[in-house]
Amino acid sequence: MHIRSKVILKKPRPYGNIGEFDYTRYLKTKGITLTGYIKDFNEIEKIGSTSISKNQRFKAHASKILSNLARPEAEVLKAVLLGDKSCLTNSIRDRFACLGISHLMAISGLHIGLVIMFGYLISFNVLRCIPPIATRLDTPLVAKIIGLLSALLYAGLVGPYIPTIRATIMAMVVVGSLLLTRKNDITNSLAFSGIVILLIWPISIYSPSFLLSFVAVLGIIGIINKFNPKSRFLSLIIITIAATVFTLPMVLYIFGFVSPLGLISNLIFVPVFSLFVMPLGLTGLLVTFISDAMASYLFLLSMYGITLILKAGDLFGVLLPVKRPWLIWVYSCYFGLILAFFGKKTRARTILVTLSVILIVTLPIAQQQIRLGRPLTFDFISVGQGDATLITSRRHAILIDAGGSWSGFDTGRFIVAPHLLQRGITRLDLVVITHSHPDHIGGIPFILKRFNVDKVWTNMVSDWDPVFEDVTRITRSRSIPIKAVCLGDSINLGDITIEVLNPLKRIDRRKKGMNLNLYSIVLRIGNNDMKGLFMADAEGMAELSLSHLGRSISADVLKVAHHGAARSCQEVFLSKVKPSIAVISCGYKNRYHVPSPAVLQRLGGNNIKAFRTDMDGEIMIRCKEGILDVKLQSPYADIR
Repeated sequence: MHIRSKVILKKPRPYGNIGEFDYTRYLKTKGITLTGYIKDFNEIEKIGSTSISKNQRFKAHASKILSNLARPEAEVLKAVLLGDKSCLTNSIRDRFACLGISHLMAISGLHIGLVIMFGYLISFNVLRCIPPIATRLDTPLVAKIIGLLSALLYAGLVGPYIPTIRATIMAMVVVGSLLLTRKNDITNSLAFSGIVILLIWPISIYSPSFLLSFVAVLGIIGIINKFNPKSRFLSLIIITIAATVFTLPMVLYIFGFVSPLGLISNLIFVPVFSLFVMPLGLTGLLVTFISDAMASYLFLLSMYGITLILKAGDLFGVLLPVKRPWLIWVYSCYFGLILAFFGKKTRARTILVTLSVILIVTLPIAQQQIRLGRPLTFDFISVGQGDATLITSRRHAILIDAGGSWSGFDTGRFIVAPHLLQRGITRLDLVVITHSHPDHIGGIPFILKRFNVDKVWTNMVSDWDPVFEDVTRITRSRSIPIKAVCLGDSINLGDITIEVLNPLKRIDRRKKGMNLNLYSIVLRIGNNDMKGLFMADAEGMAELSLSHLGRSISADVLKVAHHGAARSCQEVFLSKVKPSIAVISCGYKNRYHVPSPAVLQRLGGNNIKAFRTDMDGEIMIRCKEGILDVKLQSPYADIR
């Protein structure tokens, strides 16, 4: 079916945070250069039908059978058999990630290799049972060719997705060289497949899936060449260790979270997946040509293996945050590993491997010492239309809000957490939830689940907001103290003091019709060098109340209330705070049309330099020799 509608197109635009996930480059690795959205779904009209290929009909039919099973395991099976991840929830992904087996959910070289093996075994045994064919043809060779053709047919069924095609090329070149020749250098085959892929898709060099697949196979080749184990069980253990060790530096750099059970989980669940889930699932796909009922039965059997994985993830899965290493550390790891496993035994190799080991050990220590020497820093993270502020001083870290969570995009997961790891933070002394509006609290649950948090501050004891309830559940399960704060509460962390200025009184529970903005937590944080006033969404009457508080609210840096809405930054308030710098956290071309031109005019009229996350990206402020130093991260920072 063809449809027609007005679509608003736009180029993907980075948020502008240091070391952030490069969403633009990620889309390019998927073959996507533009994104867009339909503003009014009522404008969609059907203009005709189009023919659907047999492959598409078959895939749609198999997908429908799996969807009718209506279980999370069915969505996993759709992902591993058909490449359809559209209904995979973060909860399902996390359970695989907590066991260190996320790679099983993506169609990779393992999947294509299994298809080749199954195609070979089935055709070989069938051909042997037909004497006229078995006596006239080279049965093993014919079976090998059928196995490779099976991989091509399977890739065609999954569809023209770049990751699938990459995996198919890599698996077919490497496995094909093993099957079709008596003598071969599998290292050369891997290198050849890598060259072919990069010639077709040069941007693949930035794709985590390609890099991880490549180094995993490289590690397996190196360990087999080095030890050449005779026992199949020993081979499985050694291969799993090799793949884990070779991918670990890249996993630490790209993802920042590791599963301590990864090695054991792979030893247990990769065989379950390879010998149980995939064979039954692939057989179910073939049977769909004959009987939907039989296909459903085979899919259900296959899903028992997935159920085992999901339950293991719930019971034993753990993900630990790891400080993001320097890129030179990653290079040192691979330089040493490649020399150790592929280099010839010479004195020069010994010296270079020793040098690599020294760098691998000393670089993290040097990195940590540099981080511990950092002065008080206000780090306003760019999270779109929302708030997230990180405050650090030496070994202490405070997070105020964590942006929002909407349409499946969790800023806590995809922006704030990677940013914390980039800053070398795996533990937070304090997490502050200023109020329960989604653009402030939405990313908090992921942070509380994944990071070590000493305490949480909220603006009230009880709130019916579902995310707030999720926060209280997580803090209870992880034994994190949670406290509703108000004016007069304070805490000292090292050389910095955190004072609560709003709400004026402790709030027990949220009442119907309550204006949450007015009851946002307002904090004054600083030391002798620099002070900041963090207003959350406390605009209008809250600003006037603070102005007549009878205590100092002066600050060098003002985090403007409510993203620069019209009722923020009133003259009487600015005269009390007297900031040199104002920071406005807002989304690029947001539908609320903030910051208000009147606010920008009032700031300019008081000689206050204004910075905005929508234009400047991440804004980092620290005091150097009595002078406020502002560092902007966005490539669009010069657009005004």
